Amino acid sequence: MIKNPVRKIVYAGVFIALNIILTRLFSYSVKIGGITGVRLNVGEVPLVLSGILLGPVYGGITGAAADLLGFPINPQGAYFPGFTLSAALMGLVPGLYGKLIKGKWSLLHISLAVIVTTVLTSTVLNTLWVYILSGKAVAVLLPPRITANIVLIPVYIFLISLSLKLFSKIDSRP
Repeated sequence: MIKNPVRKIVYAGVFIALNIILTRLFSYSVKIGGITGVRLNVGEVPLVLSGILLGPVYGGITGAAADLLGFPINPQGAYFPGFTLSAALMGLVPGLYGKLIKGKWSLLHISLAVIVTTVLTSTVLNTLWVYILSGKAVAVLLPPRITANIVLIPVYIFLISLSLKLFSKIDSRP
């Protein structure tokens, strides 16, 4: 985990920018089971990395800031604060888990953090937010979201594992 406060702020800015680019500009909406609106992207990866590398507070702030700054760039409908909460939790939860395991990230720990965070935010909370906004039945919204997450979770795990290896090389330099 990064300790230097200046580095934390710089990394947070980079993670915010990466999230905005990957979520708002490089996402793909698909139709799964006749339901449109399931967005496939890897924008969550920088948020999870922020929690892992910067800790829960910076991770949560990074997630919330990414959502608030990204919304005016490419709104995907009306602003809804629930999605900001979900984005904040994408950084907060892995950071809290990192404290629990004392920062010793193995592939198993990365996998658990990604699975718990994705299920909590994307599968449960974001489905609830879409239900509140659209009025569509949860039973209709949930299956495509679960299918999308079954595809995305291994991708997230791979990208986060690879990124952590690269960041450890970068951060070890003077």
